[in-house]
Amino acid sequence: MRNFLTTLILLAIAATPAFAVFTDSGQVNNQYDRTDPALAAWASGVAGYQAGPMDYKDPGAGTADYGFPTDVLGDAGSIFSLGDGGWITLTFPAPIIDGPGDDLVVFENGFEYNGGVFMELGFVEVSSDGETFARMPALCRHDVQPGPWDVSPAGDFYNLAGNFVGGTGFDLADLAACGDSDVLSGAVDLQNITHVRIVDVIGDIADGGATRDFLGRAVADPYPTASASCGMDLTGVAVINAGDPVAGEMKTWGGVKELYR
Repeated sequence: MRNFLTTLILLAIAATPAFAVFTDSGQVNNQYDRTDPALAAWASGVAGYQAGPMDYKDPGAGTADYGFPTDVLGDAGSIFSLGDGGWITLTFPAPIIDGPGDDLVVFENGFEYNGGVFMELGFVEVSSDGETFARMPALCRHDVQPGPWDVSPAGDFYNLAGNFVGGTGFDLADLAACGDSDVLSGAVDLQNITHVRIVDVIGDIADGGATRDFLGRAVADPYPTASASCGMDLTGVAVINAGDPVAGEMKTWGGVKELYR
């Protein structure tokens, strides 16, 4: 019995650093086309939303007002503009699960020109109950302020929706790898994700108003973009891995090991 307990303690010590370490080692998300056969389902409901202001520095000038929240449901590809710091929470036909590779894909309406992508970025958050949300660990390597119509290199961003012309793939395993406290406590169950929230990035790094990535760096996003269609222009969220919750998977050493690559 003593040897068994010693083995468990050593395994716990060995596993602990993996939960706490998530560094910028040049990660790049996968890009998806809307017709990719890997996309098994699409968002089917809106649980809540809040359109942000056209300019966070001048909230009295009005909020974003382009499209409707329900426009992003299904695979139609219609636009709903979030505005500065705005958000929308979506639900799905079945829970999203942490399966092999990417688990969900977020689409924006970015386009290529001048050797880069015109992108309006968003953070991605997931929840098992619609109340407690874990934010995917986002990374920004771009430290130049994009103007209203400036482009940026897609590879300068990780786990930020909107950096591609196509959809950006997200692997839920990153939340365990970065040591997210709500995931480790079980408040957010990676085998039973029922809600996905997209939150617009405020990218005003020149004046200190930017939102920040997982490592505390300002996220560079076009600013100012004061118009009715300002902020991230969400066009849909697709699911790759979905199904019934896998009860107890996080309670076994094998289940924990599967979270790391």
